[in-house]
Amino acid sequence: MSAWLRAAGLALISRRTRAVLSIGMVIGIAVVGTLALWSSTVSTRSGEFTTATITILADGVKNASFTFAPNGILPGQSAAKVVTVSNTGTAAFRYTASVSSADALGQGVTLTAVAGATASGGICGPGTVLTTAKSITNTPSAFATGRGPVAATSGTDPLCVQLNLPTTAPASLAGTSGSVLFTFTASAGT
Repeated sequence: MSAWLRAAGLALISRRTRAVLSIGMVIGIAVVGTLALWSSTVSTRSGEFTTATITILADGVKNASFTFAPNGILPGQSAAKVVTVSNTGTAAFRYTASVSSADALGQGVTLTAVAGATASGGICGPGTVLTTAKSITNTPSAFATGRGPVAATSGTDPLCVQLNLPTTAPASLAGTSGSVLFTFTASAGT
Protein backbone atom coordinates (compact mmCIF):
# COMPACT_ATOMS: atom_id res chain seq x y z
CA MET A 1 0.00 0.00 0.00
CA SER A 2 2.84 2.30 0.52
CA ALA A 3 3.64 2.20 -3.21
CA TRP A 4 0.10 3.22 -3.98
CA LEU A 5 0.25 6.11 -1.47
CA ARG A 6 3.57 7.20 -2.89
CA ALA A 7 2.15 7.28 -6.45
CA ALA A 8 -0.95 9.15 -5.27
CA GLY A 9 1.23 11.65 -3.38
CA LEU A 10 3.41 12.28 -6.44
CA ALA A 11 0.34 12.74 -8.61
CA LEU A 12 -1.11 15.18 -6.05
CA ILE A 13 2.16 17.15 -5.84
CA SER A 14 2.49 17.35 -9.58
CA ARG A 15 -1.15 18.55 -9.84
CA ARG A 16 -0.46 21.20 -7.23
CA THR A 17 2.75 22.20 -8.99
CA ARG A 18 0.96 22.44 -12.32
CA ALA A 19 -1.83 24.53 -10.78
CA VAL A 20 0.67 26.96 -9.22
CA LEU A 21 2.56 27.24 -12.48
CA SER A 22 -0.67 27.87 -14.42
CA ILE A 23 -1.72 30.63 -12.03
CA GLY A 24 1.76 32.19 -12.44
CA MET A 25 1.40 32.23 -16.23
CA VAL A 26 -2.03 33.85 -16.04
CA ILE A 27 -0.77 36.53 -13.65
CA GLY A 28 2.34 37.07 -15.82
CA ILE A 29 0.27 37.62 -18.96
CA ALA A 30 -2.07 39.99 -17.08
CA VAL A 31 0.90 42.07 -15.87
CA VAL A 32 2.59 42.28 -19.29
CA GLY A 33 -0.54 42.93 -21.30
CA THR A 34 -3.66 41.37 -22.58
CA LEU A 35 -3.97 39.18 -25.57
CA ALA A 36 -6.93 41.09 -26.95
CA LEU A 37 -8.65 39.76 -29.99
CA TRP A 38 -9.89 43.25 -31.01
CA SER A 39 -7.89 46.45 -31.58
CA SER A 40 -8.55 49.91 -32.99
CA THR A 41 -6.36 52.73 -34.38
CA VAL A 42 -7.19 56.37 -35.07
CA SER A 43 -5.21 59.03 -36.99
CA THR A 44 -5.63 62.80 -36.79
CA ARG A 45 -4.49 65.49 -39.19
CA SER A 46 -3.59 69.00 -38.06
CA GLY A 47 -5.21 72.06 -39.47
CA GLU A 48 -3.20 74.12 -41.95
CA PHE A 49 -0.33 76.18 -40.57
CA THR A 50 2.04 78.66 -42.21
CA THR A 51 5.38 80.28 -41.58
CA ALA A 52 5.90 83.98 -40.92
CA THR A 53 7.69 86.46 -43.16
CA ILE A 54 9.97 89.40 -42.44
CA THR A 55 10.28 92.11 -45.05
CA ILE A 56 12.63 94.98 -44.26
CA LEU A 57 12.42 98.15 -46.33
CA ALA A 58 14.34 101.42 -46.33
CA ASP A 59 12.18 104.42 -47.16
CA GLY A 60 9.45 102.03 -48.32
CA VAL A 61 11.47 100.11 -50.91
CA LYS A 62 13.99 97.25 -51.10
CA ASN A 63 16.70 99.24 -52.91
CA ALA A 64 16.36 102.81 -51.72
CA SER A 65 18.45 105.52 -53.32
CA PHE A 66 18.55 109.00 -51.86
CA THR A 67 20.61 112.17 -51.75
CA PHE A 68 21.90 113.96 -48.72
CA ALA A 69 21.10 117.60 -48.06
CA PRO A 70 22.67 120.04 -48.35
CA ASN A 71 24.69 119.31 -51.46
CA GLY A 72 28.22 120.71 -51.93
CA ILE A 73 29.53 120.46 -48.37
CA LEU A 74 32.87 121.92 -47.31
CA PRO A 75 35.31 120.69 -44.64
CA GLY A 76 33.68 121.04 -41.21
CA GLN A 77 30.16 120.72 -42.65
CA SER A 78 27.74 117.81 -42.79
CA ALA A 79 24.78 116.49 -44.76
CA ALA A 80 21.93 114.49 -43.19
CA LYS A 81 18.97 112.36 -44.21
CA VAL A 82 16.30 110.42 -42.27
CA VAL A 83 16.01 106.83 -43.46
CA THR A 84 12.84 105.08 -42.28
CA VAL A 85 13.35 101.35 -41.73
CA SER A 86 10.00 99.55 -41.99
CA ASN A 87 8.54 96.06 -41.75
CA THR A 88 5.80 94.84 -44.09
CA GLY A 89 6.22 91.18 -43.10
CA THR A 90 4.02 89.12 -40.79
CA ALA A 91 6.50 88.87 -37.87
CA ALA A 92 8.31 91.50 -35.82
CA PHE A 93 12.09 91.69 -36.30
CA ARG A 94 15.27 93.20 -34.96
CA TYR A 95 17.86 94.56 -37.35
CA THR A 96 21.48 95.59 -37.78
CA ALA A 97 22.57 98.57 -39.86
CA SER A 98 26.02 98.81 -41.44
CA VAL A 99 27.82 101.29 -43.66
CA SER A 100 30.58 101.06 -46.29
CA SER A 101 31.92 102.97 -49.28
CA ALA A 102 34.03 102.03 -52.27
CA ASP A 103 35.19 105.57 -53.17
CA ALA A 104 37.54 108.19 -51.72
CA LEU A 105 34.91 110.76 -50.70
CA GLY A 106 32.71 108.09 -49.09
CA GLN A 107 35.71 106.94 -47.09
CA GLY A 108 36.71 110.54 -46.36
CA VAL A 109 33.55 111.36 -44.37
CA THR A 110 32.48 110.07 -40.97
CA LEU A 111 29.05 108.89 -39.90
CA THR A 112 26.79 110.04 -37.10
CA ALA A 113 23.53 108.11 -36.62
CA VAL A 114 20.66 109.17 -34.35
CA ALA A 115 17.49 107.12 -33.83
CA GLY A 116 14.19 108.98 -33.73
CA ALA A 117 15.69 112.26 -34.92
CA THR A 118 14.84 114.64 -37.74
CA ALA A 119 17.32 116.11 -40.25
CA SER A 120 17.58 119.85 -40.74
CA GLY A 121 20.35 121.98 -42.25
CA GLY A 122 22.60 118.94 -42.69
CA ILE A 123 22.44 117.97 -39.01
CA CYS A 124 20.51 115.26 -37.15
CA GLY A 125 18.33 116.63 -34.38
CA PRO A 126 17.97 115.24 -30.86
CA GLY A 127 17.28 111.56 -30.35
CA THR A 128 19.13 108.42 -29.31
CA VAL A 129 22.72 108.68 -30.57
CA LEU A 130 23.81 105.33 -32.03
CA THR A 131 27.25 106.37 -33.29
CA THR A 132 29.23 109.54 -33.81
CA ALA A 133 32.27 110.24 -36.02
CA LYS A 134 32.38 106.61 -37.23
CA SER A 135 34.99 106.01 -39.92
CA ILE A 136 33.70 104.50 -43.16
CA THR A 137 35.75 101.91 -45.02
CA ASN A 138 35.36 99.58 -47.99
CA THR A 139 34.28 96.80 -45.60
CA PRO A 140 30.74 97.02 -44.15
CA SER A 141 30.84 97.98 -40.48
CA ALA A 142 27.84 97.88 -38.13
CA PHE A 143 26.74 101.16 -36.56
CA ALA A 144 23.43 99.94 -35.06
CA THR A 145 22.83 96.42 -33.75
CA GLY A 146 19.75 94.80 -32.25
CA ARG A 147 17.47 97.68 -33.24
CA GLY A 148 13.80 96.99 -32.69
CA PRO A 149 11.70 95.09 -32.40
CA VAL A 150 10.03 96.61 -35.44
CA ALA A 151 6.36 95.56 -35.36
CA ALA A 152 4.89 93.31 -38.04
CA THR A 153 3.00 94.67 -41.07
CA SER A 154 3.48 98.39 -40.46
CA GLY A 155 6.23 99.00 -37.89
CA THR A 156 8.80 101.73 -38.54
CA ASP A 157 12.08 102.93 -37.04
CA PRO A 158 13.36 106.30 -38.30
CA LEU A 159 17.14 106.73 -38.32
CA CYS A 160 18.86 110.01 -39.07
CA VAL A 161 22.20 109.42 -40.80
CA GLN A 162 24.63 112.32 -40.99
CA LEU A 163 27.81 112.42 -43.09
CA ASN A 164 30.49 114.73 -41.68
CA LEU A 165 33.38 116.06 -43.79
CA PRO A 166 36.20 116.62 -41.28
CA THR A 167 38.08 119.92 -41.20
CA THR A 168 41.20 117.82 -41.86
CA ALA A 169 39.82 116.39 -45.14
CA PRO A 170 42.53 116.25 -47.85
CA ALA A 171 42.37 118.79 -50.67
CA SER A 172 42.15 115.87 -53.14
CA LEU A 173 38.48 115.45 -52.10
CA ALA A 174 37.56 118.98 -53.30
CA GLY A 175 35.04 118.92 -56.18
CA THR A 176 34.57 115.13 -56.03
CA SER A 177 31.44 113.10 -55.54
CA GLY A 178 30.96 109.84 -53.72
CA SER A 179 28.43 107.56 -52.14
CA VAL A 180 28.00 105.35 -49.12
CA LEU A 181 26.10 102.08 -48.88
CA PHE A 182 23.80 101.50 -45.92
CA THR A 183 22.81 97.88 -45.42
CA PHE A 184 19.94 96.90 -43.13
CA THR A 185 19.74 93.23 -42.14
CA ALA A 186 16.64 91.94 -40.32
CA SER A 187 16.27 88.76 -38.28
CA ALA A 188 13.41 87.24 -36.34
CA GLY A 189 12.95 84.30 -34.03
CA THR A 190 15.42 82.94 -31.56
